[in-house]
Amino acid sequence: MDFSLSEEQQFLSSSTRSLAGDVFGESVARQVLDGDRARADKGWSHLREAGLTTLLVPEEYGGGGGSLLDACVVTTELFSALAPVPYLTSAVAAPLLLRAGPAKASGALLAELTEGTTCGLFVGADLAWPPEAPAAVCLDWASGRSGLVLGPDTAELVTAEPGPGVDPLHPLGARGDLDVSWSGTDLPEPARRALAGIRVAAASALTGCLAGAAQLAWDYIATREQYGKPIAAFQAVRHMAADLLVDLETCRSVSLGAAWQVENEPVEDAERIAAVAKSWCGEAAVRSIETSVQLLGGIGVTWESTAHLYLRTAHQLAASFGDTRSLLRRTGADFIAARGGHGDGSS
Repeated sequence: MDFSLSEEQQFLSSSTRSLAGDVFGESVARQVLDGDRARADKGWSHLREAGLTTLLVPEEYGGGGGSLLDACVVTTELFSALAPVPYLTSAVAAPLLLRAGPAKASGALLAELTEGTTCGLFVGADLAWPPEAPAAVCLDWASGRSGLVLGPDTAELVTAEPGPGVDPLHPLGARGDLDVSWSGTDLPEPARRALAGIRVAAASALTGCLAGAAQLAWDYIATREQYGKPIAAFQAVRHMAADLLVDLETCRSVSLGAAWQVENEPVEDAERIAAVAKSWCGEAAVRSIETSVQLLGGIGVTWESTAHLYLRTAHQLAASFGDTRSLLRRTGADFIAARGGHGDGSS
């Protein structure tokens, strides 16, 4: 089976890379860390104008009607450019989950996503993701421990009864966590497929982080000289650089292949494929970005280096939407249960 990108997807990738390089990058990411979102918000507007933020919104609601694979191509390029925008939540998670929800309520919110008046925030048992600004509506399909928060930046977070309860936890750094919990039945099949798609998109985001960090390291070892020649001439350094390339291309293949399969395979297979892709890319990206930091030498562990921005983002993504241990435990438990065992994913 051929998972290579079509000509249209290759153009989507290159045009997104060009746009992200123009409007994002390290300087914009650091401004956001300092509390200044002006350039990041302007960059988000550029993405909206290019139709990238509504790629997954159905055409009948004014969106692009694109595939998960299309969205993953864009996600990889944006995270490689350190774009400090809510693409994964607003442009991927929100439309995927809304498409799986009740048509009447979801249609109105999909239209708002297209207009840019609503943004998305995903919360669930696998991810405690705090909003920078409160959100307006928490959607719950009475379906377990996952949900979608939508709303304008200035709104207040509200919950309806019966529905999820939101408990603030101790803040971590400059962000506070949310623990969202409710009781409900198993997820319906469309929502299960949507969550699988979100995990694959997270794998693509991890691939983007690794791509950016690896390029930093490759550029550095090609110009940094020691003993009269570039350190890339030394065999040990070459081996580390080659390992980066192997992990990067494997992450790329795994995430893009999974994106196609999640939309085309039975939902049970889609969930398993997404879990394996997310867990593999999570481990590989963090491991290889740490290698990139090592190749950069002493500067790699300083605040001035760009490498830590990729590493911090990769750690966050690896723990989001299910970390490696929990995803593989669930996958193993489902495998055992499907064959008459008693796997419950608890050990």
